[in-house]
Amino acid sequence: MAHEDIEVEIKLQLTEKQFLSVQDKLKQIAEAKKASHQIDDYFTPAHRDFLKYDYPYEWLRIGQRSGKTILNYKHFHPENTMPFTHCDEFETEVACPEKLRKIFASLDILPLVTVDKQRSTFVFNDEFEIVLDTVKELGCFMEIETIKDFGSIEQARRRIREFSALLGIDPEGSVERGYPYLLMEKKGLLK
Repeated sequence: MAHEDIEVEIKLQLTEKQFLSVQDKLKQIAEAKKASHQIDDYFTPAHRDFLKYDYPYEWLRIGQRSGKTILNYKHFHPENTMPFTHCDEFETEVACPEKLRKIFASLDILPLVTVDKQRSTFVFNDEFEIVLDTVKELGCFMEIETIKDFGSIEQARRRIREFSALLGIDPEGSVERGYPYLLMEKKGLLK
């Protein structure tokens, strides 16, 4: 979920013990929103390979969410460097996913990898959306994302780090890569 099409978040890999501890804390201090099984298929245009950079900064996915199909595009900033500070995010619901896949194939937009995860979503004080993910083949993660305007990207990132520390998780150990990249890296699919 992006605030005005700009997403500011951090992702942290957790041990199972940390995952359960954070989950317990969130049940006490935040509002549980939903639990879902999500399957995301990632793609890249053949004519504009998103993976040609050391730090891919664009991602295109078709996601399955509670019987709905969502087309999502993210463009991370700054480009081709780490760490990313934020991203532009655009998404829309798709009425016919199989037609979209045919369009992608016709335009030479190629499949990359599928990310399969169980996700629990919480909201804290209308400031943060927190998701706890169990990702097939990768493990446990927490993402903390702003859902209100904190005045600047740096201020939003500072507030996220403070909230992570409140949950007992060191924000300095954030994971700078997304699930598709981590999965492709694990499977040896990167150049």
